[in-house]
Amino acid sequence: MQITVGRPKDLEKHQQILAAAKALFLTQGYHGSSMNQIAKQAGVTKLTIYNHFKDKENLFSCAIAATCEESISARPLNLAADCDFKQAFIQVCELALNVVNLPEALKLEHLLLELAAEKNPLARQFYDASHQRMYLVWQDFFQQAAQLGFLQHAEIEKQTDLILSLLLGVRHHEVLLGIRKPPTATEKHQIILDSIELFLLKYNPTPQY
Repeated sequence: MQITVGRPKDLEKHQQILAAAKALFLTQGYHGSSMNQIAKQAGVTKLTIYNHFKDKENLFSCAIAATCEESISARPLNLAADCDFKQAFIQVCELALNVVNLPEALKLEHLLLELAAEKNPLARQFYDASHQRMYLVWQDFFQQAAQLGFLQHAEIEKQTDLILSLLLGVRHHEVLLGIRKPPTATEKHQIILDSIELFLLKYNPTPQY
């Protein structure tokens, strides 16, 4: 995501503004957070904010990008021909489940739904900075797995949709609604094992005779 700022300014103040914006946007929402509130929490003037960020939309985009970078630190997993594929699969599933159940990630989801409900174009920027990053990690993983013969060659988007549906299921919607708690470590492990088992029923490589 491109970050647009004004003239080069003091980096410490820049970070203060971002930290205040992240905290307020996640707790108060986009419309519930004013530039005056952000300035007060950051300990700077509103003019200082505009010297660092073009407008509220630009500040929001930068704050959300920074939050996603911290909360959704998804790094590609490099597979090797002699690796334990199932263990690697478990590892990337753990990454996904741990990320989506972080308190910050759940707040991000609520904020995204708020923007999407009003058809705000910021929702797309938000989606690209958060969900799309994790999606790309999965696609890279499945592409490597197919090239190394661990999985069938198939449409990667369908594979990604399937594994995320299996991992999250209805429970994640219930967690977002606040009517169910995020899964425990034991529950997450069982969800992962069940999801991989079902996934491999469809995409295990065809036996060679």
